[in-house]
Amino acid sequence: MMKVVAICALIGALFGSGLAYTQVVPGNESRPVRAKYLAKFDAQFSSADKDGDGALTKAEAQNAGMGRVVENFDRLDANKDGKLTRDEIRAMIRSRVSS
Repeated sequence: MMKVVAICALIGALFGSGLAYTQVVPGNESRPVRAKYLAKFDAQFSSADKDGDGALTKAEAQNAGMGRVVENFDRLDANKDGKLTRDEIRAMIRSRVSS
């Protein structure tokens, strides 16, 4: 169980979490912190997705320096198609946090 929690925490940190509590950034009350983290996650994911297909292959994750994603790729790949989508990563993080 502790290993699962550690993996989730590392993947969340890698992608800027997106699970952050919705808070207001001082001086910018119209943009919640959660939106900031989601934007960071989307930028990192898009940057790693070199072929622009909306999914990461293990090679793309490795070339982007996403060591934790590479190490846990098979576990994250819920439908076993050899690619990770944003939804697969977010679903895994949500399911681990809620259990």
